[in-house]
Amino acid sequence: MQSKNLLDTRKGRLSTFGLLYVSEGIPYGFTSVAMVTIMRTADISLEQIGMFVAALFLPWSFKWAWAPLIDLIKLYRFGGRKAWIMGCLVMMIITLLITATVDFVEHFQLLLAMVVLNNFFCSTQDVAIDSLAVSTLKEDERAAGNGYMFGGQYSGIAAGGGGAVFVYGFWGFEMALVFVSFMLFLCLLFTWFFVKDPFADAARHEHSENLLAEFAGTLKAFVIELYSSFLQSGRGPKLGLLFSMMPIGAMVLAYAALTTIQVDYGLTELQIARLSVFNTVGAAAGCVVGGILADRFGIRKMLGIYYILTALPGLVLAAQISSVGLTAISSDVLHGTVVAHGLLYGMCFGAHAAIFMGLTNPAVAATQFTAFMAMSNLAVSYTNYWQGVVAERIDYAMVLYVDAALMIVPLMILPFIRSREEELALATSS
Repeated sequence: MQSKNLLDTRKGRLSTFGLLYVSEGIPYGFTSVAMVTIMRTADISLEQIGMFVAALFLPWSFKWAWAPLIDLIKLYRFGGRKAWIMGCLVMMIITLLITATVDFVEHFQLLLAMVVLNNFFCSTQDVAIDSLAVSTLKEDERAAGNGYMFGGQYSGIAAGGGGAVFVYGFWGFEMALVFVSFMLFLCLLFTWFFVKDPFADAARHEHSENLLAEFAGTLKAFVIELYSSFLQSGRGPKLGLLFSMMPIGAMVLAYAALTTIQVDYGLTELQIARLSVFNTVGAAAGCVVGGILADRFGIRKMLGIYYILTALPGLVLAAQISSVGLTAISSDVLHGTVVAHGLLYGMCFGAHAAIFMGLTNPAVAATQFTAFMAMSNLAVSYTNYWQGVVAERIDYAMVLYVDAALMIVPLMILPFIRSREEELALATSS
């Protein structure tokens, strides 16, 4: 009996890409939330933790360098992009097991190397999933698809982050590791049984007498198309590349600083786990809602509104820290600002990714879209680094104030970005 391919239907496509992105969120949640919590409770400095999270994002920032391999090396004989996804999942499990057993106090540099390697496979899997999504999602599924994908990623972060901390608080680190590895194994089984690259069979029986010449020709055409897509397609892709390197709204309450704030506030592991789950579930809901609203009322307009809104919870928290100090803040204020920011930050993601999909040339979709998203992860990487330095040397309030101010730069660029359809309409009318 042939296994069902969920990519054959609209509901199947949306749910499949949402679930595939869960597998990306699980290891990220474990490293950026669970391991950061454990490291901070072991008195690892904020600067080192900022360096750790920055290292986590480095492969995501440079995945554009190897993304063309997935466009050029199809692996049709082994299932196409499904083979890439499954192979990366296996390596994610293996490297995560090794990473989590490193003594981060004695061998911090080794820990950094392992987290980079783990995220190399995570980011490569992401490229393969995005390539499959670009090929199979219909035009009217773009916003919803991105909403489900990033909603799934946040759900994975909730499970791998807060869920793992919860297990750690009750049964220790080894069981938390088993919990995370088991969830990734379930994602592997789902991909094996229910996901099929629809283009693998169509091309499986195509042969060439001169494979080297065919590959050289394909590579040449690919490079020409990619160059044209970025530099000869109007101002949209150029401004989009600049925009992708800017902060995604206010970011302090979304990454490592959020976890260290909770530890320094005095929350226990179980309290951090509970708040992390609420926060990431709120962010997952925000992804879906934000994508739907942006599709209805305009992507650029709604994304600008989302950016501004993400600064409000942080400014409230900064004012409280400046007034009474971090540890004297009401727990209701801390929980409320964290969850509110999670919801609003999640709303940014569906619209943010849709901006870049609108700028991407379908002929080189995976590589060009990967380049945009890689630069977005570079922004996350350098943001985590400077936040750790400023928090260590000044305080969290200053981090929150500076974070809100930096958001002005991408807001100034956003109104001038035009999609490929808008560029084409403009060229046709002139």
